[in-house]
Amino acid sequence: MRNFVTSVAVFLCILFTMDAFSQTVNFSYDASGNRTARWLEVKSIKNSEDSSVIRFPDFKPTDAAELLSEVQIYPNPASHEMNIDITHLGDEVASGNICDANGRPVLNIGNLVSANNINIEALASGIYLLKIECNGERRVWKIVVNN
Repeated sequence: MRNFVTSVAVFLCILFTMDAFSQTVNFSYDASGNRTARWLEVKSIKNSEDSSVIRFPDFKPTDAAELLSEVQIYPNPASHEMNIDITHLGDEVASGNICDANGRPVLNIGNLVSANNINIEALASGIYLLKIECNGERRVWKIVVNN
């Protein structure tokens, strides 16, 4: 019995001296519902009132994920035409397509520049995916068509 009490006392001492961590993943979205940022907050939970917050930067799949970092798609939902503004494109030319919910391309968008106006009258009402690619960087947005 004495060994059990000693073991419990040692366990409780170790438990109360250890630091614990709480992790929270946060997201921010633009007005169209597209995710614009993701970050991880790690909070150190201590026995005292002082708890520090460590903020890790957004996780990006590639190092060069900058050309398509600021893209505005409006209006969303759209009925006849849709505008695509790519802020950081500069002199580069991007390509894109609109796919149905199963991932099949239904409208090919050839060369995209900084400001684009796309005619979507041929698309039936529904939810589509807009895929844009430039220099190996790919991004996908959800768009809604109401015809």
